[in-house]
Amino acid sequence: MSNYPPPPPPQSNTNLATVKTYMLIAFIFSIIFVIVWIGAALSVISAFAFATTVGLGFFFVLPALVYLVLFAVSIIVFLRIYKMYKAANAGDIATLKETSNMMWAIIALIFAGVIPGIMLIIADGPIKQL
Repeated sequence: MSNYPPPPPPQSNTNLATVKTYMLIAFIFSIIFVIVWIGAALSVISAFAFATTVGLGFFFVLPALVYLVLFAVSIIVFLRIYKMYKAANAGDIATLKETSNMMWAIIALIFAGVIPGIMLIIADGPIKQL
């Protein structure tokens, strides 16, 4: 009797494992970018608080608003990535396909950093194959 190699796993399981890895990487780097935007917004706000005592607070209003908007969009992208990450880990393919969208990948690329955006773009193909 000869030993045959085990059959390869089904393609969907391999794709799901790949998607889980992509979502984990996107999730971790999305957390990092949210922390970066929080730090940027807080530093501008603290500089604004100092500058108002000197009388130069006007110059810090626009950057503070820009950083706060970038932070808000980054939080929205983070929540979307988190929802996809939860669905991938739970094996909920319907929710994963529903939340996967190339538009969100482009938004993540712009607002949540290059790495989360690229991971969402790369994960879009295997998600569609599930």
